[in-house]
Amino acid sequence: MTRIISRTEAIEKLNGLLAEELEASIRYLHLSSMVQGIDRLIVQKVLQENHEETIEHAQQVSEKILQLGGNPTPRIQLDLDGRRYSGPQAIAVALIFEQAALDGYRDLLDHVDGSGDVVLEEFARQQVAVESEHVAQLQMLLVETPVGDQ
Repeated sequence: MTRIISRTEAIEKLNGLLAEELEASIRYLHLSSMVQGIDRLIVQKVLQENHEETIEHAQQVSEKILQLGGNPTPRIQLDLDGRRYSGPQAIAVALIFEQAALDGYRDLLDHVDGSGDVVLEEFARQQVAVESEHVAQLQMLLVETPVGDQ
């Protein structure tokens, strides 16, 4: 049985997601500059694309907050280090960001599913689908196939 969440609770959850998306965008930007090795240019491109997508997601979440009558007030908590990463290491770190976003949107969906707010429910469903795709894409990049195997 789904408990109907209040507008205030929905705004609070959305502000948490907004903070997560903004943190991820900064992490992607930082991570893309810390990649080294032979696959640096390829991995940088992937990370920069993900950076741009997280900015778009943050804008969408902000709009939902405003539509609910709230104010976007993310509480950003960020600690970046100066560590360098190989391409696969950077992708593995990016996978953590995407999985966290997926978990956050799933939590939102769990709370709004069947609540009567069809617009918010559909938004949560769409974001779960998008983040699931991102997780799958990054996981595929981490699969190693030995040269010559088909």
